[in-house]
This record gives sequence, C-alpha cells and structure tokens, in this order.
Amino acid sequence: MKLIPYLLFPGNCEEAINHYRKIFDGEISDLSRFGDSHPVPDDQKNRIMHARLAFGDNMLMFSDDRPGGSVDFGNGISLSIGLTDETQARSVFDQLGEGGSVTMPMEKQFWGALFGMVKDRYGINWMINCEL
Repeated sequence: MKLIPYLLFPGNCEEAINHYRKIFDGEISDLSRFGDSHPVPDDQKNRIMHARLAFGDNMLMFSDDRPGGSVDFGNGISLSIGLTDETQARSVFDQLGEGGSVTMPMEKQFWGALFGMVKDRYGINWMINCEL
C-alpha cells in the first residue's frame, strides 16, 4: 500500500506542477486536460484534469478543480518532505517559500533534525525535515 497525495488547484495546476517539477527534479506523466475527453467551455479546455509528478520514490497527483467547482485550502494538512542532505533541504525549503510565507524558519530542532515549515505560493503547507 502507498499513500499518494492528490493536489487540487483552482485553475493554476499547470503552473504549480511545473514549479514542483523544478524543485524536486521530477518527471510529469499522464497529463490530460478537461478538453481531451469532456465537453467543456473553451476557457476550461486546457485546464488539467489529471497529472502525475514522480520524483525519487515519491509521487504527487494533480488536477485543476472541475469546471464550476471551487477549491478551499485549509490548514488541516501539510506535505512533509524528509531529507538527509542539509544543502538540498535548505534549497527545497527556500524554493517552496518563494512567493509564499515561512511559517517556521528552518532551524536545528530538539530531536536533532533541521526542520522548517512554509506555505507556498499556491497555499500548500510543507514541512521540511532533514536528519543530520
């Protein structure tokens, strides 16, 4: 069994998945658009209906919300990234924070790891933990 987060966006999914692809050096696959298989208004045809981003042993799935829907971001979930390289951890933290906000600066913690939290430019909460 494997848990795969599925991120929903209000129309900017393509921008977001390309941003995360760059940060995590990932590969986008299975990208389909609403206009590929559903009759939708012209302004909705290029929105992403489904896509995957694979990086390392990880996967995230993505979609724009269905035409006429709405996306509400909450604070009840964060995506946690575990790393063992401090330079990489700081790079991921900094890139995720660009255009967003740092909710907890990246610092050494009592459990012996480097840890920080950000809300990225898309409203997604991230936790970066680097075992030192």
